[in-house]
Amino acid sequence: MTRSKEERMRAILDLMEERYGKEDASNQGLNDPFRTLIGCVLSHRTRDENSSRAAQNLFEDVEGPGDILRMAPEELKTRIRCSGFYNQKARNIRAICETLVEEHGGIVPRDRDALIDLHGVGPKTADIVLSHAFASPAIAVDVHVATVARRLGLVESDAGPERVKEVLEGLVSPAEYRFVDNAFVRHGKEFCRTRNPRCSECFISSFCDYYQQISRGS
Repeated sequence: MTRSKEERMRAILDLMEERYGKEDASNQGLNDPFRTLIGCVLSHRTRDENSSRAAQNLFEDVEGPGDILRMAPEELKTRIRCSGFYNQKARNIRAICETLVEEHGGIVPRDRDALIDLHGVGPKTADIVLSHAFASPAIAVDVHVATVARRLGLVESDAGPERVKEVLEGLVSPAEYRFVDNAFVRHGKEFCRTRNPRCSECFISSFCDYYQQISRGS
């Protein structure tokens, strides 16, 4: 009997919950919107530990965009240097802060389109801010989420991030968006890696179109 896509998703999530656990949404505190936004900028193209260290350096005495705009450009670069690509990130951060001050009264907007309009901010960052800082249900599609969804056959193999988001959010309730996001990211890092995926060890391989294809040698 062929399972519907919704049934497959439910079975996959049950196995992921068993493997990774599922934090009660009521226990997931909200993060500061500005720190979340700038933290996402710092995380681009670097390891988590590097972006975390850069954020700690930056926010040692920074509370809002005005503090960054009053900071000397070289000081900003020095504080975030460990995140890599610090020249570009410093420019993006200053541009974001300028827009926040000039157009939003120094406050991070909770509207997705307004977030995406900020310099250097894309859909993934906007969705992370909405989900983690404003408790607005959203699945933030990064390379891990997209890779897992495509290989499982939940979306087309060439589906872009917005298509992946649309399909995944249509398969589960908004209350599960954050779990799906976290579980797919973790699965992408541990098993469904873009290079050398650990298919033979994967606990959801029986639901995976990609695994079935490579098993047949096609």
